Amino acid sequence: MERSTLFVDVIVPLGLPQLFTYRIPLVMNGMIKPLQRVVVPFGKKKKYTAIVYSVHKVPPQAYEAKYIDAIIDEDASINVIQLKFWEWIAEYYMCSLGEVMQAALPAGLKLSSETVLRKYGIADEEVLKSLTDREFMVMEALEKAGQLSVKDVENIAGIKTVFPIIKKLMEYRLLSAEEEMRDTFKQKTETWLSLSSDNFGEEGLNRLIDSLKRAPKQQEVILAFLSLGNMEVNAPSAVKKTELIKKLGGNAASLNAVLKKDIFIIEDRIVSRLGGVEEEHADFVLSDAQEKALNQINEAFTEKQTVLLHGLTGSGKTEIYIRLIAEQLDKGKQVLYLLPEIALTAQIIHRLRKHFGRKVQVYHSKFSENERVEVWNVVANADKETGALILGARSSVFLPFQNLGLVLIDEEHEPTFKQYEPAPRYNARDAAMVLANFHEAKVLLGSATPSLETYHKAQTGKYGLVKLQERFGGAQLPTIILNDLREDTKRRRMKGIFSPMLVEGIESTLKGNKQVILFQNRRGFAPMLQCQKCQWVPQCVQCDISLTYHKAIHQLRCHYCGYSLNVPSSCAVCGSPDIRFKGFGTEKIEEELNGLLPEVSSARMDLDTTRSKYSYYKLIEDFEQQRIQVLIGTQMVSKGLDFNEVKLVGVLNADAMLKYPDFRSYERSFQLLSQVAGRAGRKSEPGTVLIQTWDPEHAVLQMVKDHNYELFFEVEIEERRKFHYPPFSKLIHVTLKNEVQTGLDEAADALANYLRVTFGTRILGPEYPAMMKVRNMFQKRILIKIENGLSLSKFKSTLKTQIAAFFQQFPLKNFRLTIDVDPAG
Repeated sequence: MERSTLFVDVIVPLGLPQLFTYRIPLVMNGMIKPLQRVVVPFGKKKKYTAIVYSVHKVPPQAYEAKYIDAIIDEDASINVIQLKFWEWIAEYYMCSLGEVMQAALPAGLKLSSETVLRKYGIADEEVLKSLTDREFMVMEALEKAGQLSVKDVENIAGIKTVFPIIKKLMEYRLLSAEEEMRDTFKQKTETWLSLSSDNFGEEGLNRLIDSLKRAPKQQEVILAFLSLGNMEVNAPSAVKKTELIKKLGGNAASLNAVLKKDIFIIEDRIVSRLGGVEEEHADFVLSDAQEKALNQINEAFTEKQTVLLHGLTGSGKTEIYIRLIAEQLDKGKQVLYLLPEIALTAQIIHRLRKHFGRKVQVYHSKFSENERVEVWNVVANADKETGALILGARSSVFLPFQNLGLVLIDEEHEPTFKQYEPAPRYNARDAAMVLANFHEAKVLLGSATPSLETYHKAQTGKYGLVKLQERFGGAQLPTIILNDLREDTKRRRMKGIFSPMLVEGIESTLKGNKQVILFQNRRGFAPMLQCQKCQWVPQCVQCDISLTYHKAIHQLRCHYCGYSLNVPSSCAVCGSPDIRFKGFGTEKIEEELNGLLPEVSSARMDLDTTRSKYSYYKLIEDFEQQRIQVLIGTQMVSKGLDFNEVKLVGVLNADAMLKYPDFRSYERSFQLLSQVAGRAGRKSEPGTVLIQTWDPEHAVLQMVKDHNYELFFEVEIEERRKFHYPPFSKLIHVTLKNEVQTGLDEAADALANYLRVTFGTRILGPEYPAMMKVRNMFQKRILIKIENGLSLSKFKSTLKTQIAAFFQQFPLKNFRLTIDVDPAG
């Protein structure tokens, strides 16, 4: 082997546990360095974007190294702290670096490999005659285009199953297929026009206009151009093409005719897709309580990296955040403002841009891939003089921060910070705190109802603790009424799913020109359809759950896999026509409200109504402008939204969440009910919260009624201590999945028994979760409890080794195993 032969270890965006070694072509020696993006062949035909992990001279022992195909970037694509963060995510959450890369990089930075079809030589005439119409159409299109993608073939043939067509054409040696790398990121451009130098000066312009005397419409184009740019004839400035078309009254035809005559120089300029406004320097005065809390936070930061701000709903935590952000931006630092829900970013972005203008960038999953790449580039190349504020949901922790000074995590208790599928199954709150530590940045956690783990750490001195226990502007906490449904139902006073008290409350609130929020943590019309004779319930064929009825599309749907079914007219088992919908979701609430109060304008905020990019913004704006009087929603309406005119909040069913079989169900119920209650009476006029329940004496509901978080914490933390649940232990879920239930039972029992040999009583189960079958896969779960004080990293390393040893000893085919560290439920 020549001494100059070099190799690289790369991270490939796949769920495989190891790095892969490739050979550097001699012509690339000295050009490749760690953290660059490169293109590598993988398997027989695929190609992937990979990140260079290291450069060395050691060839792989188990296989012959393939050559790197291409270098994408001259410089590093991620920074050293990012790689360190990726490695921590992979180690802590027990996944591969490839899975972290797949989650971290926007798709626009991962070149995609796809099959490209090209013509293969000259076609025999007899063969062409034997082709079907669809096959001939494909060959005809290939002749014109030179190459086609599989998607192109699907569109030409008008069918989805085109591989038989492609296979046949390849057998006839009419076309060849190869993998081509496509860069999915496209810079957004605008077309600008400027006059060519031949047309400068008075003489040049006169000559130009005279040459168009037989084309008066084209003369109008020149005059319109001059009026938009300037009338300086020696060197008229450039004009945006779209503005010129607008000036011409939308008449693009005459402009296109001029463009063919080389009169204009055409220039495509790169522009940002990211919105933004200039700063308005909006000023505000902190209350005495806010000023005191801000001082206490800064004082706590001198001793602690992380501080919890425990502030009531409506206490003005955001104003304190703004002051802290401004301090960091003045130092040229970057700030990450992490939110659990995209709906929150929709409302708060306007407030932040009033203060910080174009320094505010937003990053979440509703953005297009091109927009995400642009935000990525802005963060990577941030001006260290002016700083930048990134407002984002979970995935924003992976951005390439250069100079991070502060991480704000609002509504830190929210379970939506946890990623469930696919790996890495990370908690963005916890990951952001580690990221801040790598950057030596401070962390502020904010919540009116902190998670028990966070509040315990604050109580025991690991975090600083600051309390803000009064609402801003003297506003009072809402009065919470537990509306007992037993008596109303017994006396037949219920109006469908509404109690008389709730109907009366809605009517009086709307008469006073105030607004109402109605909360039900279930979307759809009804969670199930049931036969009244034999109790048959339509089930999903792929999941262990009943189908939810969606009236808007008149279908039964599974919320886990998307399976749908037309609504039957009779029972599929006994044939009885007496089948009825049971329970209710947000759709039914909206329908019944419209029946009771038809003149009321209402809208829903749930997953079904917020799928598009700007749907959140539109709903929130309409409600803020009081174009909507009643907002009906799932947990989306509970998360930190701030509406001035909401006087009444109605909770349609508080009991279901309390009975959910999970050790966190009381905590989640207290948080959700307290948060949704906090939307009422946030200004001078006090609000009211009506909670419909069949169990008003329930201890959790009583503590919600009294706004007593401290008592709830004391009671619940003792339950956790007694049964060794977090924060007094760490949990890991090991889930085994298979399409055959009997085989899964045997394998899960064998795995649990194998692990018990090493870990003893820390292994609990296996048990079926509440959903035992999802997407045709049965699942069985092993719960591992790890007591505090034990080395978690050593425990996980041993666990990985033991699981690998089990599968070597008992090779199980068609089984899938997932590991979830710190499961949310």
